[in-house]
Amino acid sequence: MKKNWWLFLILAVLFLLGGFFVVKKVKKSQEGPTPTPTPEGVLIESTLEERPYVTLTPRVDGREMTLSISQIKNADSIEYELVYLSNDLSRGVIGTIHLNSNEKNISRNLLLGTCSRNVCKYDENVTEGTLTLRFRDSDGVRKFITDFHLQQGDEILSSKDGHFQVEGKFSPTVFYLTMSTMGLPEEIEGQTASEIYGVFTVGNKTIKNGVVTLALVEESPTASLYSWDGKVWQSEKKNFETDGKTLSASTAQLATFLAVIPK
Repeated sequence: MKKNWWLFLILAVLFLLGGFFVVKKVKKSQEGPTPTPTPEGVLIESTLEERPYVTLTPRVDGREMTLSISQIKNADSIEYELVYLSNDLSRGVIGTIHLNSNEKNISRNLLLGTCSRNVCKYDENVTEGTLTLRFRDSDGVRKFITDFHLQQGDEILSSKDGHFQVEGKFSPTVFYLTMSTMGLPEEIEGQTASEIYGVFTVGNKTIKNGVVTLALVEESPTASLYSWDGKVWQSEKKNFETDGKTLSASTAQLATFLAVIPK
């Protein structure tokens, strides 16, 4: 009887251990393999002339942005990744655009949130983020990154890096987005002396008592400030000031701004 008791105990322990290992094996198989990040590809350097001109225009309520890309060169597809904080939580919008051979300009609406059956849940309190673009073709990848700053009701609109700002009277009921545009909307004579910054909105683009200030990438007493009005580059000469490190001038409209050293 005593021998049978010990035999029963040993069999029970072996049964329990066998079940434990089976459960562990099944659980591990359900987890699946660790995902591998998509390869970046061969990165190609781009000159200023080869860069796209990129803008983000917020909807009047700030809950959607229109991504516009022009001056597209050497690309079969464009991957976009918009990353931002909503109530201190990271959120994002990603996608891929496949281009026709003759497409040089594209536009997409990027919703800051999700919609299902006509019911939308928006990401709240978005003020800044990052846009990453990858232009792919058979030669490799051209990658561009820019930060954006989303504001409403402020008297100073500024870039996230602090190198650009526009001061004036702005509507408190619409949103404004400030960013580097990566590239030029159109070529300009002279040597570029700053990053290219723009302020975008669906509201009124005229400014009362507007003053724009732009930092130079290198010190230059001869650099001048220009703005792109959507058709041509215009020199901002009114109340123009420079200390060789920054440029400042009066401006009557929101636009894309650039510092240029004349030839």
